[in-house]
Amino acid sequence: MPLNPTHSLVKQNIPVINHLQTSFGLCGSALAWLTSYLEQRRHYVSAHGKQSAMSDTKFGVPQGSVLGSILFIMYTADVIRIVERFGLEVHQYADDTQSHGSCRPNSSASLCHDIGACVESVRPTRWTGSNRLQLNATKTEFMWCVPHRHRHQFPTGSLVIDTLSVDPVTSVRDLGVHLDSDTSMDTHLSWLVSSCFGVLQQIRCIRRSLPRSSLATLMAAFILSKVDYCNVVLAGLLKRDLDRLQSVINAAARLMTGAHRYDHVTLLLKDLHWLRVPERITHKLCVLVYNCLHGSAPRYLQEVIQPVTEVTSRRRLRTFKQTVTRRTTLGDRAFAVAGPRAWNTLPDFINDCYSSRTFKQYLKTYLFSLSF
Repeated sequence: MPLNPTHSLVKQNIPVINHLQTSFGLCGSALAWLTSYLEQRRHYVSAHGKQSAMSDTKFGVPQGSVLGSILFIMYTADVIRIVERFGLEVHQYADDTQSHGSCRPNSSASLCHDIGACVESVRPTRWTGSNRLQLNATKTEFMWCVPHRHRHQFPTGSLVIDTLSVDPVTSVRDLGVHLDSDTSMDTHLSWLVSSCFGVLQQIRCIRRSLPRSSLATLMAAFILSKVDYCNVVLAGLLKRDLDRLQSVINAAARLMTGAHRYDHVTLLLKDLHWLRVPERITHKLCVLVYNCLHGSAPRYLQEVIQPVTEVTSRRRLRTFKQTVTRRTTLGDRAFAVAGPRAWNTLPDFINDCYSSRTFKQYLKTYLFSLSF
């Protein structure tokens, strides 16, 4: 349910200031600083050496400002309470709000009704209208996450949002990750492989003009970063799926070293000290569990894993409880299962690291020894 901050109609930002004071308890100097930041601002447009007349900024915050996103999130925080009132869960990122719930096939109509009622409470005539915001229904997407064999048990009708019918989709994009309704990640893998090979083709055209150090920088920035971004969602996928992504790393290694297309890639990866895709996923999982253990991970991740014992001894917290799932093909891919499972296989000398930097170094060395 995207909310467009450019349509804010807050007169002189007084409701924003009141909201900061009543909902978040800001007062004194902190409230005065934000008040001076929001009020009495002026702007003009400059183009081709010409400048428009100065105009007062009566609504919203400066676009691209450091505080803009934070203030908008604080201003729209009440949406969370509205969504939770209908028994749904919610995640927010900037002006994007995602609500989701779960049910059995025979209760799908009830869940669909709750989602519709939730959206109805946020629509312009309700919360968004009273807070001078606009619900962008044209950017709203609706998807049933269900295995392909059970899809016929769920309704195929549209979700009505403010006179607009939203048809169920089979794939959505969330922060750069394509999610399929059957959680197969096929769309994401296809997009990622195609995108990386397109970049590799461009790098190949200029390879002879680049020193090895610059080539390594390009590979890290445009290939390895794409492969590693949110790769924990690929945990538990079949080998044939991960091999598609491994082909990208293999091609990058051959291009990096100047090897031929059919040269064996194992020695190339070992020389470059690059982990294979399964080990890269394990590395990310273990780092997230380490962050959960030290309180630096998001709370919703910390809540889904727990130590075997509640004793506060550092050594006793090395092992995490592994959740038992009914479906290994899907349930074992959840972070609550895959994270502790990867962590519990690590040697004690890695788990006992207090420094994040040292932990990552030891972890990569250990996973590298398993790969080669």
